Amino acid sequence: METIEVQKFPLMGSNMQYDTSTRSFIERQQPPKLDTTLEKVLQLLTDPHSTKVKERHTKAVKRICDRYFSGFYLKDLGLVYKIVESLVEHMREDEDYTSSLVQIIMLCGKSFLKEKASDDAVYGKDLAEFLVKLVRLIELPKPMVQIAVTHCIGSLYCTPVPIYNDGPQACRHELNIKAIEDSNVVKIFASELKKMEDDTVYQEILHLLLFLSLSSSNCDCLLDMDIISVISKNMVGACGSSNSKLLQLSVEVLWNVIEYGNPDKVQDRFETSSVVKSLYYTFCHFIKKAKTKQDLQLRNDVMSVTQVLVTRCPSAPLLECGFIKILTLVATSSEVKTTDELMKGFSMKPQNDDFELKKAAWTTLIGLAENDAMRQVMIDVGLLTALFDYVKPNDSVCSVEWTSAQYEELQLQALSSLETLSPLCLEEYMRGHGNTRLIMLLEWACLDCKSRHITNSLTTPTDTGDYGGHGNSFFGEGGYQTRRAQLRYTIRVLLAVVRTGNENVIQDLCDQGLIGSLLVVLKMYKDTEVPIELSILSNTLLILSVVCETDSHRKATFGDEGVDLLLNFLSLDSEKFSSGLGYHKLLLSSVNAIWCCVSFMNQDLFLERGGIPILLDLLEKCPPSMQNLVLGALLDLTEDARALPHVVTWRGTGQKTAVSLLIQLWRAEEHAMGVKRDRNHIMADPATPLQGAEQLMTDVSAHALSSTPTLAILDVADNMRAKIYAMLFRIGFDNLPPVSAKDQITLTLIENYLDFKVGEVWEEIIAELMLDNITPIKSDREALREIQTIIAAKSEAVKRHQMEILDRESRVELEDEQACYEQIKFNFKQWEQQNASRINFINKTSDYETLQISKQRQSALAEKSKQDPPGIRDTVEHNTLLKMLTTTVHSGRHINVPLSDNPNLVSPHKVLPGISPTRSNERSVITQ
Repeated sequence: METIEVQKFPLMGSNMQYDTSTRSFIERQQPPKLDTTLEKVLQLLTDPHSTKVKERHTKAVKRICDRYFSGFYLKDLGLVYKIVESLVEHMREDEDYTSSLVQIIMLCGKSFLKEKASDDAVYGKDLAEFLVKLVRLIELPKPMVQIAVTHCIGSLYCTPVPIYNDGPQACRHELNIKAIEDSNVVKIFASELKKMEDDTVYQEILHLLLFLSLSSSNCDCLLDMDIISVISKNMVGACGSSNSKLLQLSVEVLWNVIEYGNPDKVQDRFETSSVVKSLYYTFCHFIKKAKTKQDLQLRNDVMSVTQVLVTRCPSAPLLECGFIKILTLVATSSEVKTTDELMKGFSMKPQNDDFELKKAAWTTLIGLAENDAMRQVMIDVGLLTALFDYVKPNDSVCSVEWTSAQYEELQLQALSSLETLSPLCLEEYMRGHGNTRLIMLLEWACLDCKSRHITNSLTTPTDTGDYGGHGNSFFGEGGYQTRRAQLRYTIRVLLAVVRTGNENVIQDLCDQGLIGSLLVVLKMYKDTEVPIELSILSNTLLILSVVCETDSHRKATFGDEGVDLLLNFLSLDSEKFSSGLGYHKLLLSSVNAIWCCVSFMNQDLFLERGGIPILLDLLEKCPPSMQNLVLGALLDLTEDARALPHVVTWRGTGQKTAVSLLIQLWRAEEHAMGVKRDRNHIMADPATPLQGAEQLMTDVSAHALSSTPTLAILDVADNMRAKIYAMLFRIGFDNLPPVSAKDQITLTLIENYLDFKVGEVWEEIIAELMLDNITPIKSDREALREIQTIIAAKSEAVKRHQMEILDRESRVELEDEQACYEQIKFNFKQWEQQNASRINFINKTSDYETLQISKQRQSALAEKSKQDPPGIRDTVEHNTLLKMLTTTVHSGRHINVPLSDNPNLVSPHKVLPGISPTRSNERSVITQ
């Protein structure tokens, strides 16, 4: 037999080298499984007999990096760290091992691979422990190693994991993030940052902390390590150097820590003056020396950090450090001249960086305006004066510092700032002629002829000669090519001022024609559907309500025009209430204006223009949340007896009366409260005729020892039942229009509402006495017992009356049912008679004998019905029955009778004057 030699493939030794540039794409995406390689390299590094073969160690590490170019496996984390430890030991003796160690560390920055889908869950804890050990290497005094560790963690935290076409896949990026956050390696970096002397490594660690600080848990760790003070201190030191990158990283890390850190920890750390002073010195440095674009942006970043700090930590010592003063000087540099040394050489230019700085300074200061001491510093420096400089018509303003678009944004922000600041410093407001400025700006904004023609904010106006806003900012929303933005914020400032209730300010506004100007605003936008304009109308009505509430002369100024506009707003379509555009706010403002601007002064005109029916229509259609307010306004108007006929004669949907509407509201209110009623709305428990579910579950002891009113009293204001009772009481329970039995049952409850409410109060008094262990004297006990008896008897009597109404209604329904059955029986009897007649007719047509009998009966009846004619007996008589007649029914009232051939012969019968239209030789005569 011939033997065939099998050719063997050559084995690739461990010392074989590969050219990585010639690998195929698939080979690159499939990292091989070489556990033995890691073990052999580890054995090589740890073998005491191979301590002098540095070149072999270096080649072995390079071979590992080539083989595992896509990352190590999760299951090999232990071997990898043992290799790292071995390299560290060798590096302490020989510096040449540093590059090999750096290669392994950088390779660990790639996402680890997994052989099974469950490796993420199995090795998650091991990965966190491995990262802690790896980050500990930053303690080695080797800048290359420290930077490598920093880049490794940064790569794991920030770089998304690759997706391979085939072979082992990388673990999820979320696993890397979770392992880094759970291991708290940020604490190791923070502690190392405190003692780091190398500026390059410090900057790299700070760069890593910038990304790690995007997590709230990492921010909390940084706050616990008090790294904020270290960064702030080094930030001040970097101001004198040219290292702007270090300043930028420091500012951004502080920004992230303040924004994402725990508010309580942020407040604890930033309440110390050292951190705030560092920000202050950095800001002052940029105010004096910022010239380049990068410096200006850094200055604005410091301003943004301060702005976030004010929001998160209002108690920071900004005033003590002088930060408030420098911010106010910056915010007022263009409008108020100053000789302060800090502002020497500083000026605002129409560039975006200065523009953003000014807006941020205003926002920050207004956020601190509630503090009296800080506000006083702002006023002393001249913040209010600077803001008032923008309260003027800007169609003819020529600003040197700003462009027209920038000036408009600043003007709108100044108005928004005055909305907060003016009520807090009314004296300075009046000293700066704030009322006059606002009235002039209001009148200028009311001359906006374009707003009457523009329904879309993006529509180009027809009149290009008038002022048109740019509308390209947060405050300029809805104001493109119009003055609506200026009008909106002017109205808001006026509302904030009049809400203070200062009579001198309000009177000064009215003397300058505020009410007339506001009526012009209402007239301008009375038919609008734009949300911005609806908010303007709502705030305008609120201002009129505050101004006219306590002064009859101002109500008279509101006058006929104001009442007509108010009725127009109250007549809104009910479908618009829930449109989300702001009609509900306009409706509530209008109802509030009825109380403040109409009652007792313009009420006659309101009644003449049909105000009561409009309010009743609104009460029927508005949402339940608004019904209480509308009913309150309606009740206030019915104090005048002339309003009651309008209420009684009103008819709603389906001819519903006002009484029926009020009863319906009562039932809906009790259903919402959970009052015990049966299906016919009869009292289920006479002991609790009015109590709802909340009142029944609340213990009297919760209110007995406090100064607050009890639930029986609070219930009067919390729902509409008291208003409904008062409304029906004014109409009169004896003069109500007819209502259904169900409404009568509810009406009985309403009529006794006051008695039941008094009974509730007495029950609470008795319960409170028992709770306090107070025993009344004998006469008082008898009185209380008599009151309880009367209350119980009243409830039982009302329930009996309700049952009587229900029984009476049941009897009426039974009688109606019987009458219906009688009608059905009568109709059935008629049908039987018609059916018998039809059967008889069929029999006569189908049976000759029956026909003969019927004819004989008919002839007999006809003979009996004849009477002898009076007078002459020899008259000619005509036979009323025609021969060969086949019909069996009676003939009609008239028959045609042929006359004789002799024209002179006249029938003695009465001949009708008419001539029959059927035949010319026949006449129509009455049959006998």
